[in-house]
Amino acid sequence: MIEKLKNLESFIKNKKAWQDFINQDFINQDFLNQDFPSKKIEEYKYLDLRFLADIDLKPIEEDLSAYLSKINKVEIDRLKKLFFDENEFNNIVFINGKFFEKFSNLPASLLISKIQNRSFEKLALKNLNLAFNKEILEFNFTKSLDKPIAFVHINTNNDACLDVKKSQKSIYTNYKIAIEKNVQITMIEKFVNYEKNDFFNNNIFDYRLDSNSHLDHYIVQESKDNLQFNHYKIDLEDNATYKSFLLNQKSKISRFDFEINLNKIDSDAQIRGIYLGENTQILDHYIKTNHNFEKTYSSHYLKGILKDKSKGSFYASSIAKKGVKKIVANQLNKNILLDKETVCYSSPELWIKAEDVKCSHGATTGQLDKEAMFYLQSRGFSLEEAKKILVKAFIDEIFEKISDKKIKKLLKSYLEE
Repeated sequence: MIEKLKNLESFIKNKKAWQDFINQDFINQDFLNQDFPSKKIEEYKYLDLRFLADIDLKPIEEDLSAYLSKINKVEIDRLKKLFFDENEFNNIVFINGKFFEKFSNLPASLLISKIQNRSFEKLALKNLNLAFNKEILEFNFTKSLDKPIAFVHINTNNDACLDVKKSQKSIYTNYKIAIEKNVQITMIEKFVNYEKNDFFNNNIFDYRLDSNSHLDHYIVQESKDNLQFNHYKIDLEDNATYKSFLLNQKSKISRFDFEINLNKIDSDAQIRGIYLGENTQILDHYIKTNHNFEKTYSSHYLKGILKDKSKGSFYASSIAKKGVKKIVANQLNKNILLDKETVCYSSPELWIKAEDVKCSHGATTGQLDKEAMFYLQSRGFSLEEAKKILVKAFIDEIFEKISDKKIKKLLKSYLEE
């Protein structure tokens, strides 16, 4: 065990507590043999994880029953401001990675069960989550819903809310989403802070879309100043459709990675979105799409606006093995850099060994169009006003990909905060 720990000990602040934990019977110790992400690991080549050396990776532990018994109305009202309007949304609320049914308004057709977590991943960062989750929740959507469902993830270190030890700053949320045949769901997932904190979130979300199902999935990253790592696995059966829109901003470091498996004919996955970086933020995005069957479709399009000393990255990989015909795979990334010290990495890649396919990939990175700014200034706008107009136009184009007008208005409201 000591030898196994050597590869990870620089990432473990409280080594004794960590060793005591992993020696427990329910921990699958094999995860220690896996590669901890570094720039040598392909999907992490644009992200430096040395900051983990300063973090206690043991998860936050709270007594939820004690919390529920002591929370007062004032704190409840403050928490509810982070929820969505119950008249228009169903809310499923997580606080520091734990499901709070008391604060959730659940649709009658939703089935929730606890299942044994027997997953295993190739990367230790994901297995770190799995090691702390012997059991996980599965949310099974058996019928289409008449209003959107919202998964609200709240981080808090407020003493009035939870008895959190100040040294504990790691959260490991893990659950599965199952959408049954012919079911259509609109979902919004929000990550937000109750107050400013620097928690490390290392989350895993596993989605399975059965035949003819459809999911519109909107992701809003609003948790300011913390560390947000979200790993999504999306499996689609025949004629299933997954459409996602990501708004990524505010966190100190964020990582959104998607593993998409198009397993049967006519399955379709689309990811759209925008990331907005400022100060010294790092916004990292990785999308791996496996076309495992013929006549499957994928289309990914992210935009980025970066200023100050922020960094952004887009790395997409679409894969089709020999004999998987008639697939369509498109990737596009566009970035605007507003300052000289901003950095952006863009690497759309196609790994296609099949014939009779339609594939494209592209990336552009640059500054605002000087001719367009000159034109606007010649019409009486100041330099700053001209910049705002061009930035807004750049943002609006990607938001036009959202067909639901209410959701579009809601997501745009987060840009104005």
